[in-house]
Amino acid sequence: MEKIVYSFVVPIYNDGYLVSAFCEEFEKVFQQYLNTPSIQNEVELIFINDGSTDNSLELLKESVDSYTFVKVINLSRNFGQHIAILCGYKNSSGDIVGRLNVDMQDPPYEIPKLLEYLNSDSDTDMVIGLQEIRKNSFSDIITSKIFFYVFNWLVGSNFPSNTSTLRVMKRFYVDSLLEAKDKTPFLQGLEHWVGFNVKYIKTEHRQRCDSKSSYNFSKRIRLALNAAISFSDRPLKITVLAGFLSCLISFISFVYLLMSKLLWPDIQPGYTSTLCILLFFFGIQISVTGLCGIYIGKILLHTQNRPLYIIKNRFRI
Repeated sequence: MEKIVYSFVVPIYNDGYLVSAFCEEFEKVFQQYLNTPSIQNEVELIFINDGSTDNSLELLKESVDSYTFVKVINLSRNFGQHIAILCGYKNSSGDIVGRLNVDMQDPPYEIPKLLEYLNSDSDTDMVIGLQEIRKNSFSDIITSKIFFYVFNWLVGSNFPSNTSTLRVMKRFYVDSLLEAKDKTPFLQGLEHWVGFNVKYIKTEHRQRCDSKSSYNFSKRIRLALNAAISFSDRPLKITVLAGFLSCLISFISFVYLLMSKLLWPDIQPGYTSTLCILLFFFGIQISVTGLCGIYIGKILLHTQNRPLYIIKNRFRI
């Protein structure tokens, strides 16, 4: 059996109904790219079932029976999309590894464009798709821009906000990503941390194959929080600055009240300003305590040293 050259990882969470159409298009793309009717000797497509609660696993098993290049890893529960992708990376065997989503917003026919650039430029270690026109909702586009603006400011990176999920990378790049031991990994942050040479290629972005997405607003908030905490200590520095500003406001307020008492003794100050100042300070104290608690929680996760994921069973891998 020939050595696998290309490995592609696709996380699945309650969207197994999209797998059949995805596999069909993926196979056609590589049949044309490799100029062969059978791609199983050079390509593997690894689906990671991340604790789906519907019939996704059964549909994935059907894809294993229908397509010889398909492999499936079934996790014991839902560990999160980024952990599922790292699981796929760990179990891939290709010299070049890529990832994309099953919804085909980043269409598989864009894969050869990225592969050709990666293979033609020896200095490039990873190629990421860059969406010229995004077909997401207005709210998704805005929240994505805000997220990457804040993340770039916290971490000191320059990630574009319109990057696609589709990317391809060389084997040593993947191995370097797997060296990280983050318990709540954020892949874009890890890619920035690893370094090496990354290039961006303009790719098409399509509408989702269906109208629903499991990546809801609350999951986006958790991802943003994990990214900020995992890759920067700036939030802690901001709280220190907020403490100094609070002290300054307190001093100015004290001087104002003292001067008012001396210069205008007949004017009795009300309690509204006092209550507002007290609530302001209490809010800062609670926020700082909560932020420190989050960092301490991260330390707890690392000291427990539990495995990042647990594999329940595998199919053809």
